[in-house]
Amino acid sequence: MSTLREVVRKSIINVQNGDTGEAMQEAQVIREALQAKGLDKGCHVGRSDLDSDPELVIEWYAGQFLDIVDSKAWFAMNGLINCLDKFCPEDV
Repeated sequence: MSTLREVVRKSIINVQNGDTGEAMQEAQVIREALQAKGLDKGCHVGRSDLDSDPELVIEWYAGQFLDIVDSKAWFAMNGLINCLDKFCPEDV
């Protein structure tokens, strides 16, 4: 079973190498992974304690990806992709 970190990293890399159609497909993968944790897009927005737990940051980052895709705010996707290693590093 993959961790959320692994799912998110793989999905974002696939989107980086793909297009909006790829983003829509990967959004479903990330949505299911978040829902398995009882979360959805926009999760943890406004929390002041995100820095206290790397897993919270990954959940927040995944939720932001879903917000971008659901809103079709494609202009924001490159910025999100560029932050992959900051918000969802390979190792903590």
